[in-house]
Amino acid sequence: MEAINIYNERKKDKTTIWITFLFFGWAYGSLGKVGKQLFFYLTFGGLGFWTLYLLFTLNGKIKAYNKVIAANSGLTTEDMVKLGLI
Repeated sequence: MEAINIYNERKKDKTTIWITFLFFGWAYGSLGKVGKQLFFYLTFGGLGFWTLYLLFTLNGKIKAYNKVIAANSGLTTEDMVKLGLI
């Protein structure tokens, strides 16, 4: 039960990340990849191509990030299935 509480405190919310991405272009930074985020800004989102790529892959990146957080929190595979991470 404590592992689930730890996971819930550390997981990223999809809605928050999507809103920050759509208004500010901030997605990689939310997922702990600040260097990649700075490169995203410096290249203007890869002149738009990188932005289009993120529109289609951001949900999967958020889910993968939360899956790593779940594993580091000590959740079992069964718990991850219940949470929809697997």
